[in-house]
Amino acid sequence: MQRSSASFIKSFYVAVIASGACVLANPVFSDELEYDRVIKLKGTTNTRDIGGYQTSDQRTLRWRQIIRSENLSRLTAKDFQKLEEIGVKTVIDLRTEHEHEKAPTVWQGENPPQFYHFPVGDSNNEWFNAQRKMMKKSRFTEKQALQHMVNGYRMFAEVGQPSFQKMMEVIIDPSNWPVLIHCSAGKDRAAVAVALIMEALAVDREIIMEDFLLTNEIGRSEEKAVILAKESRNAGGGRRSAGPSASAWYPIVGVQPEMLEAFYASIDEQHGSMDAFLVEMGVDQDSRMALSASLTTEPSSLVMGE
Repeated sequence: MQRSSASFIKSFYVAVIASGACVLANPVFSDELEYDRVIKLKGTTNTRDIGGYQTSDQRTLRWRQIIRSENLSRLTAKDFQKLEEIGVKTVIDLRTEHEHEKAPTVWQGENPPQFYHFPVGDSNNEWFNAQRKMMKKSRFTEKQALQHMVNGYRMFAEVGQPSFQKMMEVIIDPSNWPVLIHCSAGKDRAAVAVALIMEALAVDREIIMEDFLLTNEIGRSEEKAVILAKESRNAGGGRRSAGPSASAWYPIVGVQPEMLEAFYASIDEQHGSMDAFLVEMGVDQDSRMALSASLTTEPSSLVMGE
């Protein structure tokens, strides 16, 4: 008996997106990626370091201090051991209360970090409700999926300030480092969080966008979209019209520039500028200078005394 489309979408989408399951066992590694940027773990496909990026004044972000990731509930004992070897001292969870309770992180190791839960959004808000309806209907197009995700990034800007403010308070204190920041899939809320940190450090927006889009490569977004399209067709009995296409799934499992751009646009509309938004969160110029002094290294020319 064929599974119903609604049943498939509920089980498969929750497993792949909401709880960060690994559709593909391991991330892809490109020779063009900087050494050690991707942290290879069995239980995730999107865990990476933001070290090595340069700021506008040619300082360099320190390695192994800020790590972004997806849901940690599927990590293996060896994965947790690797994070302990890195020295992870703090974990910031940006998932909703429902996501947090449905897939809790049970740390397997001798040195568990300090955990903070700062939900960005509520699972019952308009955007999450729209997401559930879209998945249940399972007849969305690429345009509809992208618009839905764009709306989500605007929602992050509209309701996320309290959580991002708490996050920045933790980040500003070097005694909390190394910090691992995660959400469910590690590509949206965690991406916005990392973007805010890099903005505070004066990393050029082009570099921030490059890091944002790196999810598609290491997370194999295209392959995940193809798998989802195939599975949704199978759930519909093999009918050609059944289920969204791979291109329709792509904005759901991957990221596109329009998403992060929507976040920035919403910040500008609501707060005037990113700088003003950071100040409202307590990250003033003095805080940014102190963060830069501790979280980045000086240009090599200065270190060499040139």
